[in-house]
Amino acid sequence: MSKPKDTAETPPSDAQGVRLDVAAWGLALAAGCRAVEIFLEAQSMAGAVGQAVLVEWGSSRLGVAWSDPAEPTTAAAIARRALVGAAIGLGVAGLVFATLAATRGVTLGPAVSRVEASVLVLGFATAGLHAWRDELLLHGITLRALGARSVPDVARVVACGVTSAGAALGRSDATARTVFVALLLGVLFGALWIRDRGAWQPWAAHAAFRWTTGTLLSGGLVHAELADDAWAGGSTGWIGGTAAAVALLPVSLGALAWIARRLSPRSAGVG
Repeated sequence: MSKPKDTAETPPSDAQGVRLDVAAWGLALAAGCRAVEIFLEAQSMAGAVGQAVLVEWGSSRLGVAWSDPAEPTTAAAIARRALVGAAIGLGVAGLVFATLAATRGVTLGPAVSRVEASVLVLGFATAGLHAWRDELLLHGITLRALGARSVPDVARVVACGVTSAGAALGRSDATARTVFVALLLGVLFGALWIRDRGAWQPWAAHAAFRWTTGTLLSGGLVHAELADDAWAGGSTGWIGGTAAAVALLPVSLGALAWIARRLSPRSAGVG
């Protein structure tokens, strides 16, 4: 992972205005990720690693930092930030599951007779790599492109939702619901960037959410089968149904409300 950038490396004007050059580089990195995905289509793990490395390389050179350069960073502090983010991600995934369960949008099968550690580890690695790529590319670069002193934080967080929705719209299985849910998740993770003043919290939240819905509840610990309808999502997965949008809407609005009311200075690490 990239080392935190020293504030002296970034001219003050970079934090004050909209950076079109950063946005352009972000689009170039997105195209590069797509090329890696196509080239390594048959090797999903290799493709995930390649995309994460590419985005890490590009975003670090655009000044996107995992930690605020103005504050001392220790392993213990990073661990705390990541654990808080993971707890948020698990909580949000649990909220989506509870909404589905309460409305009979999901059928919970028996717990697996034997938990395969390799399945859990591989699922976590895949979720972490995808979250790594998406957080830096869709949110870190977006926040970097929108100067912290020229664009209100609420607008910057909404922009994170828009980039997430745009990425979801580009998928072959995109629906109006999957795009809307991606927007809500993007808003939530964007708010965590502002809260954390870096990438550790949003990355951990994103990875935990993906791991819970994509591994733990999809055969890793229990079998949770979604109903094949618009409410649950069916073939489009955990974020493809109306229930996910209903569960995530108050969370995302609450995150926006917190951003609007907070009194602390804007983040230097992602500005």
